[in-house]
Amino acid sequence: MSTNTYSLTISYNNAGQFSQNILHFQFDDSGFTDTASAALALCNAFDTANTTHLANLLPTATHIESYRARNVTAPGGFEALKLLSGVFGARTGNVGASAPSPVAVTFPTGNANPRGRCFLPGVTDTDMADGEFSAAYRTAFTTHSVLFKNTLTLTGGGAPVATPVIFSRKTTPGSSYTIEYVRLSDILGTQRRRQRPA
Repeated sequence: MSTNTYSLTISYNNAGQFSQNILHFQFDDSGFTDTASAALALCNAFDTANTTHLANLLPTATHIESYRARNVTAPGGFEALKLLSGVFGARTGNVGASAPSPVAVTFPTGNANPRGRCFLPGVTDTDMADGEFSAAYRTAFTTHSVLFKNTLTLTGGGAPVATPVIFSRKTTPGSSYTIEYVRLSDILGTQRRRQRPA
């Protein structure tokens, strides 16, 4: 093993609807015995550093259920799963529909071409009115969007540092671009297609 890119899938119950986000991290996994151990270290580090930030961007009707990670640049290993219990969003207000979503847009170092988008599940009527985000939500996003760009120090495997990246599959193998900047899209996102849990 060496420097590889891992996906981190976040699963939610958003007011009764299943939803997911996928983030990517790159790190040297050569100190771990296998990719599953490295993936679990990533799940644990993300939970410790970012669960509170994530919850502060989600409605109280959204339950963060699990983190699942796997190696995406050298496939063939097992996935790791970390189940969460009782972790709900902190944004108060009613969720009128499950499809509208705040969109975090990530930009790579050097302003390269790839952009990342993360459709956060749900927005409340307190945080969005007449197609505009409230000042309070914009402030919360500025504070808590660090979860998209902060590096994570993984326990075990020599304590490597996992760097958040935009993973592009336009090339074979895929290419990873370090995230430098994150902003909230002024336009509310709409997810028209939802994956159902297996």
